[in-house]
Amino acid sequence: MVTENPFALFRSECKNVVEDAIKKVFPEIRITSLQLEKPPNPEFGQLASSLCFELAKQTGEKPFSLARRLVENVDRSKFHLIERVMPAGGGYINFYADFAKFSALTLESVRQLDADYGFVKTGKPLKIIVEHTSVNPLHPIHIGQARNPMLGDSLARILEARGHKVSRHYYIDDVGRQTAVIAYGYKKLGKPKPEGKPDHYIGRIYTVTSCLVEINRLKKELELAKQTSAVPEEIAKINRELDEWMSIAVELKERFPEIFEKLLEKIGEDEDPENEVNSLNRAYEAGEEEAKKLIREVSQFCLQGFKETLARMDVFYDSWDWESDLVWNHSVSEVLQRLKTTPYVFTLGGVLEFEAEKVVRELNLRRKLGLRENYEVPPLTLMRADGTTLYTTRDIAYTLRKFSKAEKVINVIGMEQSLAQLQLRIALYALGYEKYADNLVHFAYNLVTLPGYKMSSRRGRYITLDEAVDEAVKRAYEEVSKRSPKLPEEEKRKIAEFVGVGAVEPCGMPL
Repeated sequence: MVTENPFALFRSECKNVVEDAIKKVFPEIRITSLQLEKPPNPEFGQLASSLCFELAKQTGEKPFSLARRLVENVDRSKFHLIERVMPAGGGYINFYADFAKFSALTLESVRQLDADYGFVKTGKPLKIIVEHTSVNPLHPIHIGQARNPMLGDSLARILEARGHKVSRHYYIDDVGRQTAVIAYGYKKLGKPKPEGKPDHYIGRIYTVTSCLVEINRLKKELELAKQTSAVPEEIAKINRELDEWMSIAVELKERFPEIFEKLLEKIGEDEDPENEVNSLNRAYEAGEEEAKKLIREVSQFCLQGFKETLARMDVFYDSWDWESDLVWNHSVSEVLQRLKTTPYVFTLGGVLEFEAEKVVRELNLRRKLGLRENYEVPPLTLMRADGTTLYTTRDIAYTLRKFSKAEKVINVIGMEQSLAQLQLRIALYALGYEKYADNLVHFAYNLVTLPGYKMSSRRGRYITLDEAVDEAVKRAYEEVSKRSPKLPEEEKRKIAEFVGVGAVEPCGMPL
């Protein structure tokens, strides 16, 4: 016999022999819960029961006398991991393990179960989806996002070790203005084949395009503000933003001169780049073929780079789920239609809003959701006036899809998404999916902060996970070469990769 938890068998054996003794001595008494605790000193055994103090209240007999009677009636033929049972301490029953048998069971269990030893299997295996990482396909994974795959994959492995059937999902957020920005810039460059690692190349295009489009927008906003005699404070604010983006442009021109000059020329040919981006965004959400082909193409380049990075960290996925599929197969529109039939949705200025707080009040969800009495959940914007939907709206449809394949869904997402995840659960309650809402878990973590430095993908200010791993591997290689200069080159690099990646992985975990 082998087991993942020898001590659990010892505990179970102790409970069984005492329960049998109680039935023998006091057949009329029913014990609903027998608690065992760790004694304060190993001299008193490995487990102890204070049951006799409770029995004394029912029988009128002294606790120690009860303990002695029960111990005398223990069936010692059922001892396997128990060495002896003793009355003590004025009424306690102490259990002593047979360490020879216990050690033999433990060692044999370790030998046979190997890495599975110590992982106690759940009595109720569940189908669980763990969605994690889900970095937008715009730029390489940076160190601020690196803890997500580390946390998500670790969580998935732990759940699998417990015996659950776990599926790892990556949600490809390819709908929205950001993907339209990168596709716009990619098209302006003539749809070039990426140079070097594809996600790094796409990230450069995204950063430069974002900068140039933003500068164009701010210049027009400043001109309009002056024409309409806006207040000086408003003009000053626009000027500050414009100055910041102009300084970023100087920085980007120096870093990526070829991409910058070409995009500056091509974007300058458009009268309203912002409108071009918004039109592309609407076309993609509407499923127009040209927009679909363009954005999917540039997104695939980024995903290719992601897969290379994550494979190096030994992180893989069972499913890559496109957000756009939920829009094009009408899952999102169906969710919107169903929400409109509830008393919790209203239109204001052409914008569709969801009254989350009203749901909390009417369905009495405050305690279940762990909300303070004085906290009011803000409304959720479901759809803009131009007919495009927001991320959380699409996430409702995605959540329903995930629950069609799983009993529990865990979203590994940063703490900054707590409100959106709360509104998502409330929307599920409003739609009548109480079981889904109860089994939706937001596994949150805090952002990575660097002293005196704020990362921004739009501004091109970030340190990539690839760079962090490369640097760690480089330093590990130098150390291996110094300590073991005679090792074969292939062995040095193998050790350096193992140590370097291993050094970076814990950095993704919360401190």
